[in-house]
Amino acid sequence: MAVILRLRFSDTIDSLSHLLASTWLQRIIDSFFAPSHNLQVIYLGVASLGLAAGICGCFLLFRRRSLLSDTIGHATLPGVCLGFFLVAAVGGGGKNFVVLMLGALITGWLSVRAVQLMWCRRVVREDAALAISLTVFYAVGVVCLSVIPNSNLKEASGLEYYIYGMVASMVQSEALMLMAIAIVALVVVFVLFKELNSLCFDEGFVAAQGLPHRWLDEVLMLVCLLVTIAGLQAVGLLMIMALFIIPAATARLRTESMSWTLGIAGGVGAIGSLMGAVASAVVPKMPAGAAIIVATAALFFLSLLIGKRRGWLVRKLTLAGLERRLAENQFLRGMFDSLESQQQIRLLSGLPFSKDLAHVGISIDSFLSARDWSGRKRVRICRSLTGKGLLTVDSGGQRATLTETGLDRAIETARTHRLMELYLLEHADVAPAKVHQYVETIEEITTPEVADDLRTLFQTRLDDQLIPAEPHKK
Repeated sequence: MAVILRLRFSDTIDSLSHLLASTWLQRIIDSFFAPSHNLQVIYLGVASLGLAAGICGCFLLFRRRSLLSDTIGHATLPGVCLGFFLVAAVGGGGKNFVVLMLGALITGWLSVRAVQLMWCRRVVREDAALAISLTVFYAVGVVCLSVIPNSNLKEASGLEYYIYGMVASMVQSEALMLMAIAIVALVVVFVLFKELNSLCFDEGFVAAQGLPHRWLDEVLMLVCLLVTIAGLQAVGLLMIMALFIIPAATARLRTESMSWTLGIAGGVGAIGSLMGAVASAVVPKMPAGAAIIVATAALFFLSLLIGKRRGWLVRKLTLAGLERRLAENQFLRGMFDSLESQQQIRLLSGLPFSKDLAHVGISIDSFLSARDWSGRKRVRICRSLTGKGLLTVDSGGQRATLTETGLDRAIETARTHRLMELYLLEHADVAPAKVHQYVETIEEITTPEVADDLRTLFQTRLDDQLIPAEPHKK
């Protein structure tokens, strides 16, 4: 009876889990592919904001002004409060989107000017100027919030939404404004791409070319200011910096090209914003601003993990592959040196050579005893070489024999190693006692092109012999 009850309970739980998963999946599909008019407006607004912020954030990142967007965002709070005071004073109810944004624009611009003034006059360093402007303007905004006499009026005005973001209240005109700002940002970047690109990497070069570098910097700051002001209602002033910097940092993990960086950053910003808006629409009471930042951060960590150029997983796999190939070459070279020392093959000038003489088993301990390899690493390298058809190992795993292909690879590896030693002895004045260990440390970066150059350089010495003797043992 107990078994039957447990089975029925388990079936009930599985059915509920399946129903819940189906419900969530259906809600996500409906929110994305069949959104209501309100959701369409929100998607248009947040995607435009993410696109513009991602593109502008690239220039802030390369200009090392990542904190500037955060400074502007915090500096808008007193402007929003002053705009609210102004509208409330004339009997307008307090909340007027245009007036609030104009107030935010004014104080945001003042914060930028304050930073530029402190930095240009060498009063403090730029990072300190950003921090001072951020904290002072935000403190003024907090004071303004605290002195609003009617708390009910403050709640009705929705000023807290500009701190944390409130996408649900976005109307069509606001979404169109965000799209217009995104278009303006794209046009400015397209028209001034070469100049802004030069400004990011070498401001002195821009000035030397006679270009108005200060004017270009002002244009860039103005565009970033407009995007920041426009994004207050979507993500809030506390998190607007993330929407600038995270997409740009994500793109930086993927490419070295500036044009591709801008495209990827804009795409990441738009996609992350859409993902966050969909999550907010599906999950009850989830703030859209925070969801947008979390979704964008998820794309960043995904790129950090599997990025083509700087992805952690890709770098780990690449490094593991390099270490494995280096270990394989060291293993094969050790077998070759052991066979040579035992006179099983004769490769020195004037002596006959026969690959058949190499088909003898060599004790693995005899040539790996000097290397600090664990037993697990030995087994792994033996399996790798065996799988490639370069080696055969006896049943006990103690003796190894080179195949025809393995011998060719071992000869090639030993030849490159010895030619590198010869080159360092004759052209880099490396001491004979240290040259072998030195080549061991740089062997992993000896590319096939380097090996070909070495063979070409010492071609006359290789005419009568397949491989030179070890130079440091002469």
